[in-house]
Amino acid sequence: MGLEHGSFSFFPFGALFCLTLFSFVAVRIYAIRHRYRDSNQNDRDIALILKGRMARGGIDEKEYHRLKELLTK
Repeated sequence: MGLEHGSFSFFPFGALFCLTLFSFVAVRIYAIRHRYRDSNQNDRDIALILKGRMARGGIDEKEYHRLKELLTK
């Protein structure tokens, strides 16, 4: 059983398993990188907004650092 005409009959299932495994790994890596990029972008947006308010004189440097620390947690 398993050997027919000198070839192994379960080869397509092994290839399908490897392809499926590779697909799961690729999707997982993409999800992790996408999540990291979104969280990193959020921190940059917060800093950009606070720097703009500080440049316009809306907040001072002490308040800038306090708000940045509070909002990035």
